Amino acid sequence: TTPKKACAVNPLKMSQPIGGAFAFMGLRGAMPLLHGSQGCTSLGLTLFVRHFKEAVPLQTTAMSEVATVLGGYENVEQAILNIYNRAKPEIIGICS
Repeated sequence: TTPKKACAVNPLKMSQPIGGAFAFMGLRGAMPLLHGSQGCTSLGLTLFVRHFKEAVPLQTTAMSEVATVLGGYENVEQAILNIYNRAKPEIIGICS
């Protein structure tokens, strides 16, 4: 079969939060934090691990449906505290 698409789509180039996380990974001492659901972060993590063939430090606020509707400030605050207490990064870059 011949593909009907004129081009191939690379999800790493089409996702703004993944692109932002990739930019933060280029900074020394930075830890990227994706503000969203855990599934969206796991997709980006899978793409990064396949691309770099090594472990990638990528964190999430793990938003649920209820937290999204009622506001996710507590999730962001708790994620920042957890990341700082465990890894002590110099920069925590939040992408949403």
